[in-house]
Amino acid sequence: MKTVVTAIAAIGLLSMTGCTSSKELNEKSARGLLKSLYAKVHYPIPVSLVAPLMTRTPVSYGSIVETLKNKQVKENVAVYIVKRLLDAKLVTETVETVNYPNIHGKFRAEPKSYCQYCFDEYELEMVPNTNQLKGVRSEQRQNESGQRHNNVTGVVEANGIVSLGRDRFQYKEEGGTASLMDQDRFNITNYHGGNVGGSMVAMKWYTYAFSPELKAQIEKTQVPTFGGFGSATQDTLNGGGYDIGEVTDLQLGITPTMASASFAWTASLNQIGKIFYENDVPTGKGRVTFVRKPDETWVIKDWCVTNCAF
Repeated sequence: MKTVVTAIAAIGLLSMTGCTSSKELNEKSARGLLKSLYAKVHYPIPVSLVAPLMTRTPVSYGSIVETLKNKQVKENVAVYIVKRLLDAKLVTETVETVNYPNIHGKFRAEPKSYCQYCFDEYELEMVPNTNQLKGVRSEQRQNESGQRHNNVTGVVEANGIVSLGRDRFQYKEEGGTASLMDQDRFNITNYHGGNVGGSMVAMKWYTYAFSPELKAQIEKTQVPTFGGFGSATQDTLNGGGYDIGEVTDLQLGITPTMASASFAWTASLNQIGKIFYENDVPTGKGRVTFVRKPDETWVIKDWCVTNCAF
């Protein structure tokens, strides 16, 4: 990954901007200094905007986007961005079909030696077109007069591991009996008697990942921490550059050799930037400070576009 300078954080750049100077400081010359500086700065797009969607999902992002469009959801939400990255071949989609055991029926716990009348049973079935389970757990506990009945949900993996709340079981079929074998190491309760047989449950999964081309464009960028003080490293994409607009509030600082101003900016989006933002082009207002060198020329000292701490 590349490491670049970004304009998100306020960073002293006397060494970088020393060759860009002006003996007169006014709104016009200040804008010229900023335009020269920002010609070297990328507009950063945080990878975290879409990274959480690089995962496996039972529904394709293409179908989700179609649903959102049909419902006239026009927000530029992350799934829209991923779909555009997919269309541009900057995100890959892998489709696979996985078979899961068809778990259904009543599974009753083995009797407890200390409580002959205790009763513990799961009645389960698969949720159609998923690897999820739903059902009811019925219990008769020691020293209780009536049974408890609670709805339960869970999931089954392709290897037969079943999760029901915090409890995990291994599903097994042996002879004419189906069982849920408890995976707890200390307090084991096995359940037997579920229905055996029936076709496996086939489920389609969609897996999304950044393409090698997009991965190669990820940059390490310094971004401000909370409150604008300090910075941290963040993975970003180069979304283009900055168009510098009007410079305002230009004023001298505590000495005649210091000055500060505000400036308007608009993102100049490249291909990646347009995929993320389309027509919703980012804009904002930044801050800049200047110092006058011994040769009477003004140079930029610090700048920021967001979360300015000066």
